Amino acid sequence: MKQLLIIGARGFGREVYDLAMDCIKAGADFEIKGFLDEKKDALDGLGEYPPIVSSVEDYEIQPDDVFICGLGAPEWRKVYTEKILDKGGKFISLISPLAIIRRNAHIGEGCIITHRSNISVDTNIGNHAAILSSGIGHDAKVGEYSVLSGGVAINGYVEVGREAYLGCHSMVAPHKKIGDGAFVGIGSVVISNVKAGTKVFGNPAKKVEF
Repeated sequence: MKQLLIIGARGFGREVYDLAMDCIKAGADFEIKGFLDEKKDALDGLGEYPPIVSSVEDYEIQPDDVFICGLGAPEWRKVYTEKILDKGGKFISLISPLAIIRRNAHIGEGCIITHRSNISVDTNIGNHAAILSSGIGHDAKVGEYSVLSGGVAINGYVEVGREAYLGCHSMVAPHKKIGDGAFVGIGSVVISNVKAGTKVFGNPAKKVEF
């Protein structure tokens, strides 16, 4: 049986652990081996969790191992995912049994799709993206390593680039583009394209520095 290792044992990593448990209860074919985290005491005082097996850097991949990244910042998702990929590791996607996935939705490897997510028809979710209780309209695209935090709504034909972050309850109007590495603040309403690497906040969302 496959042995799942979760990269990161901090807050989001523990949420990913609960998602993995939900997937197992729904019939997923893996066991949870533990976490990879350099902070060996990250789980101290937090009750019953699988062990922190190793740091990512020191871990030696075994034949039955599979991985998922439990880091919430896109840039760090990419860094640590690539460390495992460079060692030959294989990633699986975790999709909540309570998520709604519509016809012709393509979901890449290493993705996280949590409960109450609704992914509409003819969408494309890139490898290692995280969709957290969010809605994705028809024909929308989400790039690799991007994170849609809780309650995000992106409408039809929206394109989200690689390594972008959309904060809780932000919304993106139809046909708009969010560039690579962009940051959309909590509760923002995006009605114009957001350039790569830009941070926006507000209703309507405007460029900010922070």
